[in-house]
Amino acid sequence: MITAATEVLLMIRLTLLLLAGIGATLSVAGRDTAPSGPAAPAGAAMAEAAAPAPNRLALDDEAGAIARALEAAQAHGADETARATLWNAVAATGAAPAPAPADRADRADTPALPVFRVNATRVNLRAGPSTANRVVDQVARDQRVEVLDTDPSGWARIHVPESGLTAWIFDRFLTPAG
Repeated sequence: MITAATEVLLMIRLTLLLLAGIGATLSVAGRDTAPSGPAAPAGAAMAEAAAPAPNRLALDDEAGAIARALEAAQAHGADETARATLWNAVAATGAAPAPAPADRADRADTPALPVFRVNATRVNLRAGPSTANRVVDQVARDQRVEVLDTDPSGWARIHVPESGLTAWIFDRFLTPAG
């Protein structure tokens, strides 16, 4: 018969054996194979830890996000003349930004805004003209929007007639509706 004291000693031995096994595994598998000490370049470990995975962008890489978004839009048939057409269409309505949609509804003298369609599968609409601004909604391919204003950095302030929302979209995702 096993006594309580023997049982406790057996548990202690098994626990120590388990800890030794975990320690051995960590010392072998957890070893850094990169050179360390004076042979390693300064900050190499830090740079490796800070680098994003190959298929992921850093959170503050706005230019990279825009470049990938443009590649995706071009892969879905967006043409290079769409941006120039967007700028020309907005300029044709007047140099000043268009009034907000609620203001336009009761004014008969306001010119019609240029209508464009979304040329990518799904595009985020943002609170301001930057990927740093929060996403407020999304639009889908072939959804029609009215362009209220454009920004020199490539953003367009749009009105979505279906929802009444006014937000910002990168202008390469817009093609003239026609």
